[in-house]
Amino acid sequence: MNRGLTQKLLVLAGLAGAVALAPVPAFAAEPSLTVNGSGGGISSGTQSLLNQARSAAQGATAGTGSTMYVDPASPVSAMPGYGALSAADQAFAQSMAYGYQLYKAMGGTNLDRQAVIQRKDGMFYVGLDGEGGRWFASPEQALSFLFNSLVAKDDKISSGTKKAVITCAQDILCAVLAMADELYKTIATVARGSTVDVTITGSGFSNVGGAPVVASGDGIVTLGVTYVSSEKLGAKLQVLPTATLGENMVGVFNAGKSYQNVGAYKIVVTDGGTAAAAAATESATKATATALATPATVTGKLLAGSAEQFYKITVNSAGTLTLASTGGVDVKGTLEDANGQVLATNEDGGTWYNFKLSRAVTPGTYYLRVGHCCGGTGAYQIT
Repeated sequence: MNRGLTQKLLVLAGLAGAVALAPVPAFAAEPSLTVNGSGGGISSGTQSLLNQARSAAQGATAGTGSTMYVDPASPVSAMPGYGALSAADQAFAQSMAYGYQLYKAMGGTNLDRQAVIQRKDGMFYVGLDGEGGRWFASPEQALSFLFNSLVAKDDKISSGTKKAVITCAQDILCAVLAMADELYKTIATVARGSTVDVTITGSGFSNVGGAPVVASGDGIVTLGVTYVSSEKLGAKLQVLPTATLGENMVGVFNAGKSYQNVGAYKIVVTDGGTAAAAAATESATKATATALATPATVTGKLLAGSAEQFYKITVNSAGTLTLASTGGVDVKGTLEDANGQVLATNEDGGTWYNFKLSRAVTPGTYYLRVGHCCGGTGAYQIT
């Protein structure tokens, strides 16, 4: 079946391309997506990173040391010759590594450029790979310059946020706080690994045929949507540890199969100062199937276009088993018995392009097999 997979992915991601989003209507009120209960500021994890960066910088005493290259993709201890460096050089390198982590924690995405650093004659040099740097009178000023330079060169960060950071010149504390304030003031900001309730304000929302669909790119999962009025929705979003850092698009679509877009909103994903999580895995066989209780809701994720996931369902009494998917990924579901016999299959019987299937069952073990209709990827929920 070919229903224009490319078109769907472009619409869900909020991108302009071969197929454009439908025009967004004029709003009676200013359209917005806000995180409920968020007062701005920085997370405790980001605050901890900031403290560690400043503490490390204080250990970089004046003197002359080696020219060092700090790679944001590797631990600073993996730097060639790190063990032979002086304590002051190690502290200087560690402060720069924390600078990269701070930038990432605030939603920075440009993490492929090394920093070149050196202490010499009481001064501290820092420059980014491929462009010139500067000498500073203190390591904390050098740290702030690194952070500000990364922000200034990141095309995923808004001009308003860049301007707020640049005004802080050589003060890393000011720069981080300014960036946090600007992000929370102008756009919804969520951290990887968090689940948040949001309020979406706009116009043209409809609950005819069901609540509107709230969909985003890979890594942000909609766990539920509440229709309040034609101008307001509530939604619960789960931000996976693998969500794309920086700006993401969240689209609102009225129920039905016409892809009627009634709102597009920006949301910034930050690392939040947390450690990188392990990559998601597939439940690719019955032997590795995820247990699915009834009733229950579980979140899954297809990482490759040909991937499938299995869920194991243990039925203790005779009845009707109903299984349905939700979310913005076009998945199909197949119910099998313990011997692999197909009992039911469906693609579009649920809301939007989600599946829904029902089958009379007797006590025993059953498996739900989930795959994408057209070779795509993304997160979904099974109820």
